[in-house]
Amino acid sequence: MLAQPTVFASSSEKNEQKVHVIGLEIGLGVCGVLLVLVGGLWAYRDAFVKKRRAMEREEKRSRREKGLVKEVKVSLMANVSDCLDKYRVYEIEELREATDGFDQRWMIHRSVYKGCIDGGLYAIKKMKWNACEELKILQKVNHGNLVKLEGFCIDPEDANCYLVYEYFENGSLHSWLHEHNEKLNWKTRLRIAIDVANGLQYIHEHTRPRVVHKDIKSTNILLDANKRAKIANFGLAKSGCNAITMHIVGTRGYIAPEYFADGLVSTKMDVFSFGVVLLELVSGRKAKDEKGNLLWMSVKGVLDGNENRKEKNLKGWMDGFLLNEVSCSMESVMNVMVVAIACLHRDPSKRPSMVDIVYALCKSDDLFLDISEDGLSPRQVNGR
Repeated sequence: MLAQPTVFASSSEKNEQKVHVIGLEIGLGVCGVLLVLVGGLWAYRDAFVKKRRAMEREEKRSRREKGLVKEVKVSLMANVSDCLDKYRVYEIEELREATDGFDQRWMIHRSVYKGCIDGGLYAIKKMKWNACEELKILQKVNHGNLVKLEGFCIDPEDANCYLVYEYFENGSLHSWLHEHNEKLNWKTRLRIAIDVANGLQYIHEHTRPRVVHKDIKSTNILLDANKRAKIANFGLAKSGCNAITMHIVGTRGYIAPEYFADGLVSTKMDVFSFGVVLLELVSGRKAKDEKGNLLWMSVKGVLDGNENRKEKNLKGWMDGFLLNEVSCSMESVMNVMVVAIACLHRDPSKRPSMVDIVYALCKSDDLFLDISEDGLSPRQVNGR
């Protein structure tokens, strides 16, 4: 058989095939690049549109907020117009300078800062727009055992209000009872109790309508250079009594049972909280311990039995530091415990008034001389 002849592609045909392949590759590459560019441009456009819409929304929100801030500022200034001539109106720049821009180093407690203004020290409380009620109440009260408001500031840039108070170098009663190594002696504790009682008597009996503080506790009792006490923080205070609220506020361990259960607001809820403060002064313990146990629930039975039994129970319950203090008489401590337990009665109608409490506390022989030296009037001593 004759062999079939081998067919070989010519050189020109091979070159032509290569050109076709290269052209196809270039075309595909260009298409790929174009697709990537188009995809990138589309993604960029999409991101740009989203960003522009977000900026428009932010601008609208900012305009609304500025309008709201302006509205609220005008409203607040109108509401407190009566006290504009009574208190100093600070500029926000003054307060920022006084606190180094509200630096953490100047923070006293939570949103309260220490600041130096015109060479004097002040406590500056940063608040949201709920300062109106506190300002309204503070402009009605004026008593030596209530913390004095010096002025306020409304920040035009945000929804914050600042209240400027007198500064207390000795801090809170809570810190002295539960944090300091140095202990308060019995006379100082008794004087503090009477100072607080006088402040509460004033807001309960001499304001119209009556003011209920609603947050009496050892952290809201501040001590001056002589360890004399003043009531602070009227942020939860309410004008008017015997009202019902569904919004329960306050600090567990100090809240009166009827307020916690039914929302009943009355001066007797302050009396209950004051009774817990008296227990803190006598025992040196916190109103609520780390396990959640409430101090006022531990006092049951302490004053049961005859006089010897009562004294023995009380010695086992009170602050050990006071047991070793020569000037502390058990009769005086017993008197304060009787008052405290009366304040803690489950039935608010059976709790004493602050007038009765001031009278009962002032009967202590330990303090009578001190009270006279401080120049308190016979009406304050006798509760009449």
